[in-house]
Amino acid sequence: MSLQMLGDFHVHTVFSGHAFSTLQEVVVAAQERDLKYLAITDHGPARLDGPRLDYFKNLNRQDTLRHLPGIQVLIGVEANIIDLWGDLDMPEKLLHELDIVIAGFHNSTGYGGSSVSENTEALVKAIDKNRITVVAHIGDPRFPYPVDLEESIAAAAAKGVLVELNQSALHTWKDVNVAHYERVLELLGKYHAPILMSSDSHISYSVGIVSECERLLVAHGIDPVSTVNYSEELIQKYLVPQS
Repeated sequence: MSLQMLGDFHVHTVFSGHAFSTLQEVVVAAQERDLKYLAITDHGPARLDGPRLDYFKNLNRQDTLRHLPGIQVLIGVEANIIDLWGDLDMPEKLLHELDIVIAGFHNSTGYGGSSVSENTEALVKAIDKNRITVVAHIGDPRFPYPVDLEESIAAAAAKGVLVELNQSALHTWKDVNVAHYERVLELLGKYHAPILMSSDSHISYSVGIVSECERLLVAHGIDPVSTVNYSEELIQKYLVPQS
C-alpha cells in the first residue's frame, strides 16, 4: 500500500479509566503518524471507570483542540447500550452535539440482556432510535452479548451506520476473533456497507495501528485502501459532521 491512512476513529484516553495515555499524547501520536483525522471516543458514563457527562460537554467546547495544525480532532464517545429498549448512557441532546457516536455493549453498565434475540433487538433498537455513527466490536466473543450478526448489520447498513473491524479484538484475542470478523466482513459485503478499521487504542503507541484488520482484509482479497479510513469522500459522508 502506498497511500497514507487518513484517520483513526476509535481512540481512548486516560479518562476511560483503563487506558494509559493523555489526550495530548494520543493527539501527538496521531500527528506523528501523519493522520489527518483522529476521533477521541472515551467510554460513556455507565461504566464505573468512565468519565462523567461533564467531561464530554467540556471537551466538546475546546475550540483550540479543533484547530490543531495538520489534523482534525473529532470529539466523540463510545456509548453503552444500557437496556433492552436500546437506550444509551448519554442524553439525546449531547449525542447530537458530539462529532462521532460509537455504541455497543460493555460489561458492568446495567444492561441485562441474556440471549441472542434480546441482544439483537436491543442493538437494532439502539441503531434505529439514536444518533449513532459506528457500532463497536459487534457481537464480539470477548463480551457476553452475542447478536444475530446478519440482522444487526442489515439494520446498521439500512441506517448508514458503520460497523467496525476492531484491531484490539483481532490483536488480543486472535484465535477467537478471526472467524468472527470474517463473518462480519462477509456480511458487510452482502449489504454493500463500507468497511471501517478501528484501532480501539488504549495507549498512544497503538493509535493508527490497524495491522490485524489489514491482514484480514488482504487474506480475503480486499485492498485496505478501499476502506473508509483511506477515503476522504467516505470520511466526509459517514464520520465528519456537516455544517
